[in-house]
Amino acid sequence: MQKIGPFDGSADEIRIYSEAQAADFLGMSRRTLQNMRQTGDGPAFVKISARRVGYSLSSLKTWVASRSVQSTAQATVRFGGAA
Repeated sequence: MQKIGPFDGSADEIRIYSEAQAADFLGMSRRTLQNMRQTGDGPAFVKISARRVGYSLSSLKTWVASRSVQSTAQATVRFGGAA
């Protein structure tokens, strides 16, 4: 039986990924992802329990796409600061 990796494209879009897996996918630390969750700047998350959150692959992909820009000029205007 072949093991399915968390982000290899064959995983079910409904599967919920852990905070560590989501941070790895986004190339950031768990702490950065936690801070972004508190400020509302991060991807949409699922509150699994009082102490645990998760992320759907579709919400991670949507968040990345929403932050994609073509040039540094777009990044400056879009995110309100110097690029």
